[in-house]
Amino acid sequence: MAPTQKQPLFDEMLRSARDGDGVGFDSLYRNYAGRIQAFAIARGAADPEVVTNDTMLRAFQNLNRFSGDEAAFVRWIFTIARNRLIDAHRSETRRPVLSDDDAPEQPVASAEDEALEHMSRDAVMDRLSLLTVEQREVIVLRLIEDLSISDVAEIVNRPATAVKALQRRGLQALQRQILAEEVS
Repeated sequence: MAPTQKQPLFDEMLRSARDGDGVGFDSLYRNYAGRIQAFAIARGAADPEVVTNDTMLRAFQNLNRFSGDEAAFVRWIFTIARNRLIDAHRSETRRPVLSDDDAPEQPVASAEDEALEHMSRDAVMDRLSLLTVEQREVIVLRLIEDLSISDVAEIVNRPATAVKALQRRGLQALQRQILAEEVS
């Protein structure tokens, strides 16, 4: 397979980051952090930015252990993200729940800014909320991230047949939800 025009760009970003160049790290972050954050949001992460930053930090710390092309890098970084999400979920279930009285005060964004920021994310999350975590994960990786069945199977550590079944059931659930909304 001949390298695409995108592959030399990836190779340069990776080489630069491995050499400790801040521009290389920045380029990798800009190219992949948004995708990781969207994945974290779709998985229902309490703080998608923390998951994204933890994932990117872990990837940067282990860049010298990575070998492969851009497709392998995408599989590798989404595997790291998935593991960080699993870890975050485990730690959240072990933490005591704070009441609203115990919550620290946070600065309040304007209602307009907040509404615009969350409109598209909320619409997607509303659609995906009826799916199981596994279905949501597969749908995001397959349809939003456009990864292959085998790539998704590697990331979620399941056989390709299970990934196909999760995708099919997830799409069927989404179709039923959309049809039910159109009828009512």
